[in-house]
Amino acid sequence: MWISILIILITSISIYYSGEYFASASSKVGDYLGLSKSAKGATLDAISSSMPELMISLFSLIVFHEFSVGIGTIVGSALFNILIIPAVCVFISPIVFKVSDEVIHRDGLFYNMTIIILLTAIFFSKEWSISIAIIFLGTYLLYIFEIFRHGSTQNYVTNLLEFFKHGRSKLAKKRLKKRKNGRFGFEIGIMAFTLLVIAVSSYFLVEHAISLSHFLGIPPIIISFTVIAAATSFPDMVVSASNAKKGNISDASSNVFGSNIFDILMGLGLPIFIANLIKIPVIISVESMTIVFGLLVSTVVVLYIFAEKMILTKPKAVLMLLIYLGLVVYTIFLV
Repeated sequence: MWISILIILITSISIYYSGEYFASASSKVGDYLGLSKSAKGATLDAISSSMPELMISLFSLIVFHEFSVGIGTIVGSALFNILIIPAVCVFISPIVFKVSDEVIHRDGLFYNMTIIILLTAIFFSKEWSISIAIIFLGTYLLYIFEIFRHGSTQNYVTNLLEFFKHGRSKLAKKRLKKRKNGRFGFEIGIMAFTLLVIAVSSYFLVEHAISLSHFLGIPPIIISFTVIAAATSFPDMVVSASNAKKGNISDASSNVFGSNIFDILMGLGLPIFIANLIKIPVIISVESMTIVFGLLVSTVVVLYIFAEKMILTKPKAVLMLLIYLGLVVYTIFLV
């Protein structure tokens, strides 16, 4: 048992620091390519910080055949992201935490759509087929397409195509005055290496979390919903906290919604798609249905809080922290 606990701690720390390096590199890449703040938060920041959840979901289903671990991690992480991270950002942000209209209308809308799709899939199908995976993945592609429809994000496509067509030199000339140290290729290399570290750490985190749950005689979904979810959410917190400290509220709030959208649609959709291709059954447990109720409650509460003048105050942040604690305790005793 102690070995499993030690490995869980080590892999969690590894994911945390890898997430920090990945966040820094992805932020520089986003600036280098001309992404707007909200677009960078909803895409590069969200995807990079959500890689642990995707890796854990993949390993839990494909390797260990414990899909409840994947669902528990993703739903627990989504709860952590939407309740804990914004609350923490409020206390460290130098300015008022005001959520932009763009975040509410674009990211909030797609997050609502994501929750509805997840609830529908869970309550109307006990075994998920490849069609459900396609719906999840297709919805995420629609979300990305909506982001790219915004004019400010078109610079990203232009700069990226220019980089592949003419190489670094031409694009660097345009950016050199603004960013003398904009080492695009180097930052991409850092992102690739840290992703590898996150993947390896996630594998051992899943393996020993399952071992610990068996030793303690509790369902693996409890460990994944609490311990693993908190561990894998550290990169999300690092990214959002870093943005909040700089006063980049759009980045921080977009990352919260974007991470949850990626976690649910890609973190569940891709493993389900692969599992169906290699004939691994994807069975949804009763426990999985239970914890989704907590996610639904938190979603309604947070959107209501954000919608009220779109400002998150410290008293509201404390309320969100208490709601998270209550939902975790309730879910543990219910399951």
